[in-house]
Amino acid sequence: MQHRKALYLSIVILLTLIFPLLFIIILSRSFKYISKTENIPNKKYHIIVTGETQNSNFLNKVFEGALKEAESYDAVVELNIPSSKADDNSLSSLFEYASFVNADGIIAYIDEDSDAVQAPKKSDSGDIPVITVGFYNQNIPQISFIGNNYSESGRILARTAVEYWKSGYDIFIVNSAGKNPNYSNLMNTLSVALKTARLFPETFEGTFTENQDAVSRRLLHENIVPAVIISLTEDDSISISQLASDPDYNQDNIIISFGENETISTYFEKGIISAVLSVDQENAGSRAVRELFNYKRNRFANNYVYAGIQLKKGRTE
Repeated sequence: MQHRKALYLSIVILLTLIFPLLFIIILSRSFKYISKTENIPNKKYHIIVTGETQNSNFLNKVFEGALKEAESYDAVVELNIPSSKADDNSLSSLFEYASFVNADGIIAYIDEDSDAVQAPKKSDSGDIPVITVGFYNQNIPQISFIGNNYSESGRILARTAVEYWKSGYDIFIVNSAGKNPNYSNLMNTLSVALKTARLFPETFEGTFTENQDAVSRRLLHENIVPAVIISLTEDDSISISQLASDPDYNQDNIIISFGENETISTYFEKGIISAVLSVDQENAGSRAVRELFNYKRNRFANNYVYAGIQLKKGRTE
């Protein structure tokens, strides 16, 4: 009997020691878990900035602007860009990812040739609002587009061309934007401003391929005088810049690009493109977040929002 009591007493003492020890172990593990996860943002809203690899420079700036603005809205912003061109996905796939993570909003870069897509859905089947930057495409289910003020852009392009122009230079405008009404507005203000400065440019309308012989002849083969070349699309800016590798190219030529992407940035850094006019990308990100939350609050967003303009200038000699 004495032996049995001693055994029970030993078990009670052992359990008394084990339970607190287990509690301490569990509690310490819980604190370790909290310390590892305390830096993960616990935000109410999740916004995704997305697009293809070739637009990553632009999107990184948009992301920076969106990130700063999101602080006021209890929102976390995620940048989702494929790591390389080989990994590029369609716009539909990028939107599907937003649906998968149940995002509250998307800021997407749209290219000129982007295909039409369906509105992305949340898990409760509600639409995820999309705000676009880059190029306006009426086939994209967007609540708002953050873009350029084309009239103001035309005036700034003209002022920049006048600044670079010297006596004896030719002046060209290369425009393959077709009948886009925004570009018609741009061309009108650009032409009027140049004429006011007594500069009368030769204008090449249509695709660069259609004008390649004429443009090449003026910049390479005739090679009479240098020129100030105003290019109104990113593709044209790249095609004209590629002529700089020709031994007959006059290195005094001045290229002014309306629009910027990775390739144009490279040509600008090399000094082949002298000036770049584009949307203020950080402000585009900030305005996109603001429009997104206006829409969430009021079920209304401005269809077209001017983001502001940035001008980068390189060599003047």
